[in-house]
Amino acid sequence: MSDWRVYDPLHYTAMPWKNGAGTTLEIAKEGAGEDGEYDWRLSLAQIDADGPFSTFPGYRRIITVLQGDGMVLNVDGADSDELGPYQPFGFEGAATVNCRLLGSAIEDFNLIYRPDRVQASLRWVDCEGAPTLLSAATELLLFNASTAAVAVTHSSNGRRCVLGPRATGRCTNRSGEPLEYGLEGRAGRVCIVELHQPISHYLVHSASE
Repeated sequence: MSDWRVYDPLHYTAMPWKNGAGTTLEIAKEGAGEDGEYDWRLSLAQIDADGPFSTFPGYRRIITVLQGDGMVLNVDGADSDELGPYQPFGFEGAATVNCRLLGSAIEDFNLIYRPDRVQASLRWVDCEGAPTLLSAATELLLFNASTAAVAVTHSSNGRRCVLGPRATGRCTNRSGEPLEYGLEGRAGRVCIVELHQPISHYLVHSASE
């Protein structure tokens, strides 16, 4: 069984960074408890100046620039390559990370997750040519970075989800079976986030909400 949920960018939640140095737009998260921890979270952030990142012990992060000239991240004393738009970069949440901008301010897209609870991946797909995706992820999330709408269709059952610019679609797949998804839209990019959780964990967590 699978179903769609669409997150409208007008309803993304603004919240301060953990270190107080900026603001994050939270798109979605799962597993938030009274202690404030969660299994995973997607968010957007604006970085206007060089400075440190917050630390998140017990988590892993994947970050990718959306707009701007790019950045270099110094992670525990070692510089990354220059990271331009649509170049994902992963690092441990507990690491000491400092950001150096390559020019203009940037906007970035972030995935943070608990690797002891979730297996995760992030990649960008070009919509030109109407590609088809095959995924058995428990949660498949698609962020539309295009300036036009993108349609996502279950190739198996024809269910269709339309994502406006900067909207995010979430398909929950409880079956554990691979599903096909077709992308249709003008030339543009969609970020594909695949989250794999044990079905037993997912069902227990859903029952407790």
